[in-house]
Amino acid sequence: MMTDKFTDVLVIGGGGAGIAAALSADEHGAQVTLIEKESVLGGSTGMSGGGISATNTRFQREAGITDSKDSWLALWHARQATSNPHSAYPDYNFVNYFMDEAVKTTEWLVDYAGHHYPAITGFGLDPVRRIHFAGEAGSLGGPILIQNLTQALKQHHIQVLLNTSAVSLKKQTTHSITGVKATSPDGSFVIHAKAVILATGGFAKNKAMLAEYIPNGDTLYQHSYSGPGNQGDGIQMAIKAGAVPYDEPWIIGEGITTNVPKTYQLTMDWSKLYVNAHGKRFMNEQNHYAVVTNLVMQQPQPWLVLDSTTANQAIISKLKSGLSTNEVVQGATINELATAMNVPVESLSTTITTYNAGADSGKDSFGKAQEFVKKIQQAPFYAVKIYPIIMGTFGGVKINQNFQVLTNSGQPFDNLFATGETANKAIYNQVYMSGSSVQFALTSGRLSGQFAAQHLL
Repeated sequence: MMTDKFTDVLVIGGGGAGIAAALSADEHGAQVTLIEKESVLGGSTGMSGGGISATNTRFQREAGITDSKDSWLALWHARQATSNPHSAYPDYNFVNYFMDEAVKTTEWLVDYAGHHYPAITGFGLDPVRRIHFAGEAGSLGGPILIQNLTQALKQHHIQVLLNTSAVSLKKQTTHSITGVKATSPDGSFVIHAKAVILATGGFAKNKAMLAEYIPNGDTLYQHSYSGPGNQGDGIQMAIKAGAVPYDEPWIIGEGITTNVPKTYQLTMDWSKLYVNAHGKRFMNEQNHYAVVTNLVMQQPQPWLVLDSTTANQAIISKLKSGLSTNEVVQGATINELATAMNVPVESLSTTITTYNAGADSGKDSFGKAQEFVKKIQQAPFYAVKIYPIIMGTFGGVKINQNFQVLTNSGQPFDNLFATGETANKAIYNQVYMSGSSVQFALTSGRLSGQFAAQHLL
């Protein structure tokens, strides 16, 4: 039996949210212990691009970039409106609060944690340069971000326990937590804490929870590119302790993929055509990747269709490996292709005819820009099955603006806080916003650490 441990603030989870929470609690005078069940720090943040969106930061102003919260907020409204029209979310009071605090976090990371932003860019359909990247444009900045934050942990002498899992929360009263029961390779023990911060991520790597909460969630698991620790354990621990889960959980979409190796470039190739199991086109392919995920999820077996034009030869050479597994089919004519896809021949033929007519007229029936509407006319023709990619989840447990977890009575726990995907539903309907997930992790972490430390006073 290991010896029990004591700390002021206990942070459970060592991704971006957890590290930010630990640094912030330390900054505000608390003794901090951080535990992480994996063997390394990073979580989903460490696997991400590391970009964080914020408006009118000093870094934007120094680079001559004009941006405003109103601009980002207008985009937020427009994107969320593409999803569930009956949703109670987002809570735009919380979104406003988040956007204001995101500016402070973006600057705090540099001033307190030694971070930096070599690039501030737009991305895809978001041209405004508000995404602050840790790496050069196009590089994977998540590992750099975690490296910088980890170095800050060492400089501030914050205790970090790896390979250490929280098993259950220990309660004193209905509204008070006294610590957690934890386990490590050396045995089980209790960590006594005056405040506990849950930074355990979402449930994108928990097949059972995906199946329970998300339509067709059991199939989404196969293309879940989230951190392996996102098992929903922190959410479940909190619920068992009396927390209330958010309604309407959803996934963070990242576009589409295939089951054929080395075809990643199809993820955001707007020049391709998508059809469903009825042979019908169902969307404008030139769309934000999170919107694409949501639309593809709604369709019976979606396909991507392409012809043998010279521009497609490189990807076709890779797709051919999928012919033997029926993930890819081909046909000498559109009718043969439809038969191979097992979709109605007349339906697919009409879809292709309409699509090609849009390419000729410059007026695509779904509104895709003319430069991306490429006629499908050169045989042989190919179709590949496509699948939605998820990189996280919306949901978790309900919190207030101090990031205190709410109980069944609607009252907050005095000293239990939640961050990141453990409590992110308030700012989303069903559409992820570029640069917002890592930013919410870091901002909620910074604020929860501050509020947890202030609770000790």
